[in-house]
Amino acid sequence: MKIIKEKNKELYRGTVLRFKGKYPFTEKYVDFMICDYPQAEGNFALYCISGYSAGSIEYVFPIEANSKETKSIKTAWIIENWNKKIYKDCNVEELEIIKY
Repeated sequence: MKIIKEKNKELYRGTVLRFKGKYPFTEKYVDFMICDYPQAEGNFALYCISGYSAGSIEYVFPIEANSKETKSIKTAWIIENWNKKIYKDCNVEELEIIKY
C-alpha cells in the first residue's frame, strides 16, 4: 500500500518502507524497517534490510516524529519529511509500506 493512502496515524516498529532503488542503492527495490533505537532521543531509526546496505542505519528519527498516543512514528511526519530529511531520490507518493 502506498504510504499516502495509509489510514493509520502511526507506524510501528517492524513496518517496512519500500521504494525503487536508485544510487547509492543498486537493488531494484530497497527496504527500510522502522526499528527501536534507544540510543537516540526519539527512540526509533530506519535500518536498511535489503541488498548491500542491509544492516545499516539509514536515518535516526527526531523526537518530534514520535506519536504522543503510542510507541510509534507518526505517519504524517514521514510523509511530510520523507523527501526533505530521509531520502530525496524517491518521491513520497511512490513510497510503499509493508506491515508484518
